[in-house]
Amino acid sequence: MNRKLIGLAVAAAFIAIPIGVKLLGSAPKREAELVQVQKKEIRPAILASGNFVYRQEVQLSSEVIGKVAEVLVKEGDTIEKGQVLLRLDPSSYRAEVAQQEANRRSAQVSIERAQLNLENQQRNADRSRRLVQDKFIDASKYDEAVHQLDLARIDLRASREALLQAEALLSQARERLAKTEVRAPISGTAIAVQIKIGETAVASATGIAGSSLMTIANMDSLMAEVNVDESDIARVAAGQRARVFPAAFADKPIGGLVQSVSLTPKTGAQGRSYTVKLRLDHSAEGVRSGMTCRVEIVTGSGGARPVLPIQAIMTADAPPKEGEKAGNYVFAVVGGVVRKKVVEVGLADDANQEILKGLALGDTVAAGPIRTLHELHDGDAIKALASAPALSVASGAPH
Repeated sequence: MNRKLIGLAVAAAFIAIPIGVKLLGSAPKREAELVQVQKKEIRPAILASGNFVYRQEVQLSSEVIGKVAEVLVKEGDTIEKGQVLLRLDPSSYRAEVAQQEANRRSAQVSIERAQLNLENQQRNADRSRRLVQDKFIDASKYDEAVHQLDLARIDLRASREALLQAEALLSQARERLAKTEVRAPISGTAIAVQIKIGETAVASATGIAGSSLMTIANMDSLMAEVNVDESDIARVAAGQRARVFPAAFADKPIGGLVQSVSLTPKTGAQGRSYTVKLRLDHSAEGVRSGMTCRVEIVTGSGGARPVLPIQAIMTADAPPKEGEKAGNYVFAVVGGVVRKKVVEVGLADDANQEILKGLALGDTVAAGPIRTLHELHDGDAIKALASAPALSVASGAPH
């Protein structure tokens, strides 16, 4: 009986040991998203923030001081260039014009008087010259007559200069009177009216009360004005494409084009930055001047390059060995197992990164989930995640 039991045990051992070895030697396969190295266009971008402004916006201020007599437009009105927007009380300026007109008439009378005096002195000089020739008077009398003639000529010239001065002052007075009517310098829309009837308009640019009358803007000229950090500005140039995300409509980006890059920096609490102006492809409903926005400026067109999704590329935790570059690596899939491969990367956008060295087109790598990538080891068996589309590359940044 014991011999039979021992025989059965030995037979069972011969069967169980190979099965156990086989079972112990095959670890379960991990599941991961698998992608291939494919050619795709990389569109690296620079991020910046700013706000919307009108390219054509004019803040009107008065050029003369006066009490507002009429305001002829209200906020939201459509305005044509040259249209009268408001009038100041013209009484004092009309009185000034009348005074300068009187001064001009007085100067004209002075010219007439000086002309008559000149003619009279000319006759006296001629008469004295004949008397000297006939020896009825001595030469000193003739010299005195010539002297008076010269003075008469100078008086006439001075009177004419006084007339020119009077006409200039009259012109200035009329110009000040004309400026009591404030006219629109551009066509557009009144987006703000800051002054009311009875208030005093002040000729000043210091922002004191009364210095700002109203603001006119061309509503079709909305543009984005953003600040780009000095470390990125060298990669920004006129003509580059961009996407503009209004803060109020973050899910509705607007296409744009870099129109200009400032040559001088602005210094703020966060360092130096440069102003970049972008022309929008179209006006967006609900977007107004002064609203904040975020902008992605595409800094390269590049053409197609070998790429992988950004999440597939890992960064080595340990410092590189002597002679090696700081490491980026991937888990390449070879024969159903993963192999850790060091790669050299290039340009990147918000979805993909260029692979310069370490992989070839068509090579398969594990791309996620990120937790699985952190748990993988060289030689681990792997298979495609059932719920993930296998062998694909994440789409690049929208054009």
